[in-house]
Amino acid sequence: MRADLSRPLLPVTPEEPVQGTFDCERTVLVVARTVTSTGRLLEALRFFRDDFRVKPVFTVNDTSRYSAGAHELLAASGVEEIVPWDRVGELDYALALSASENIDFSRLRGTTVVLPHGIGFNKWVPDPTTRGTRLAGLPPVEALRTGRVRLVLSHPSQERQLREACPEIAGSTAVTGDPTYDQLRASLPLRDRYRRKLGLGDRKLVLLSSTWRSESELGAWRTLPLEMLAALPSDEYQVALVMHPNIWAWYGSRVVRNFFDRALDAGLLLIPPERGWHAALVAADVVVGDHGSLSLYSAGLGKPLLLSAFGAEHVPGTPVEELGRTAEHLVPGTGLREQVERALAHHDPQRFSGLTDGIFAHVGHAETRLRDLLYSELNLAPPPGEPPLLRPPDVDVTPQPVTAYDTFTDLTTDGDLRIRRFPASARQHDVAAEAGSPRHLAVEEDERDLHRPHQASVFVLRAPSPAPEARAWAARALESLPGARVIAAATESGCVAAVRRGPVVEVSGSADAMLLASTVYACWLEGDLRDRDIAVHAGETSLRVRLTVS
Repeated sequence: MRADLSRPLLPVTPEEPVQGTFDCERTVLVVARTVTSTGRLLEALRFFRDDFRVKPVFTVNDTSRYSAGAHELLAASGVEEIVPWDRVGELDYALALSASENIDFSRLRGTTVVLPHGIGFNKWVPDPTTRGTRLAGLPPVEALRTGRVRLVLSHPSQERQLREACPEIAGSTAVTGDPTYDQLRASLPLRDRYRRKLGLGDRKLVLLSSTWRSESELGAWRTLPLEMLAALPSDEYQVALVMHPNIWAWYGSRVVRNFFDRALDAGLLLIPPERGWHAALVAADVVVGDHGSLSLYSAGLGKPLLLSAFGAEHVPGTPVEELGRTAEHLVPGTGLREQVERALAHHDPQRFSGLTDGIFAHVGHAETRLRDLLYSELNLAPPPGEPPLLRPPDVDVTPQPVTAYDTFTDLTTDGDLRIRRFPASARQHDVAAEAGSPRHLAVEEDERDLHRPHQASVFVLRAPSPAPEARAWAARALESLPGARVIAAATESGCVAAVRRGPVVEVSGSADAMLLASTVYACWLEGDLRDRDIAVHAGETSLRVRLTVS
C-alpha cells in the first residue's frame, strides 16, 4: 500500500533520537519504474541483507506505460509502504538506487546508482521527448552533467562505447561485472534440480525468449510457440516461453494468456514476468531467441542457440550484432524439429566464448564488486567477507496437462511399440504425418474443446478409479461416443479399455492412461489384440505393458 503521508516524513539521521527499534545509519531510496526494473531492484536488496545500518525506502516513478504492475510486484514481495513519487523531496536519504535510466533524476538529491536491467547498450529505442531514438540504458545528458549519477557496467568495452556516444558519461561509470551472469553460471550444477522442479523427466526443454516491440521474436513471428509445439513430440520436448516484462505490462496478464490460449492447451510453459526465467534458462537444452539480453546470457552459458528474429534496432559494433552474425538462425516454414535437433547434435559449448569474454568482466567477483560500490556511495564499510550468491528462484508455474494428442504408432514385428504424440490444439491445420505411421486422435475427458471427444478414436478418463467403476464408465462412454474405437478409464495399476464390438482389455503399466489406451488402439489396428507383454517407447521413456484380454 502507499505510505500514509498525512503526517510529516521523518528523515532517518544519526543525530535524531531513535524512534524505532534499530538505529539505522543510512536510508536508501529504491526508485522503481517498470516491472523489469522493479525486479532487478528487489534482487539488489540482497546486498543489504542482515545489515541493520541500512534501511530501504521505496517509491515508484510511474510515468511509463510499462509501469503497470510495479506497485503490485513490490506489494507481492512484502513492501507495505510506497512513498508517492511527488513526495520524495521530503525524504532524507543517503543514496538513490534505480534500475532504469528513464526516471526523473531532477527529483532526486545526492547520488543515484543506476543498475543495468539487461546486458549492455545494444538497442535503439524511441525517445518521446525528441521523437527520435535514443540508446537504451543511457541516462539523459542533463542528469550526467550533475555528476550525481553512477552507471553500473558489466565490461570496460561498454564504457568506451558510451564515451563515443556521449562524452558526458566520463566519470559517471563503474565497471563491476554482471552479478546475474555470475548467478547463472554458479547455478549450472543445479540444472537437474530445476529440471526436476519443472517435471521434465527425460524430455528436452526448448526455451523461447522474446524481447519487446515489433522486431522481437514474437513481434516478427507470433505463431512460433504454436508452431514449435506442433512440430515437437510431447514425450520428447517441453516448450517454454519467456517474454520481456514490457509485453506483460502493455497488454496485461489476461490478454497475454488469451493470445496464447491454444499454446497453453498444448502444454506451453509460460514463465511469469516476475520470476523463473533464470531457472528456465539453466534447465534449457536449447534456446530460441532474438536480439534481447537472454540470448547473450544463453551464449555465455554455452547453450545451443537459434535466433528466430534479429531486429534492425540493435546497435552496430556491439556484442549483440556479433551474435547475430555468428549464431545459427531458425528458418520459418518447415523443419522446425529438424533445426532444433541439428542445433542439439552439433553444438559446441565454446562457440561463443570469444564473444562473451567481451561482455562479462570480473566473472565470479561481480557480486562483491557491486556490493562494495554501493557501500562506498553510502560511506559505510561493507559487511565482512563475500556476499552470498543466492540461488535463483524456481519457476512457480506448471504447464497445463495436454488433453488431446495427435498420435502416431509403429508396432514392430519383435513386439515393440513406438508412440509419438503431438498436442492436438497446436495442430489445427493438417501437419505432415510421421512417415508411414498410423495416426489417431486420443482425447481425455477434461478436454475443453467439445468437438474433439466426437472426433476421437481413443477417449480416456485419466483419474484412477476401481476396476469395476472403470468398466462401467467405459461401457457408458461407448454408447455416448459412437465414433470412438477405444474407451479407457485409468485404474491404480493401469487402465481398463473397452474396444467397440470387441473385448475389454485390462492394461497393467506405469504410464498414464492416455498412453496405455493408445497402446490398445495400436494393437487393435494391427489385428493383434491378445494377451501379451509389449515394450512401449515414448520419447526416452520405455516401459513394459501387460495386456489381458477378456
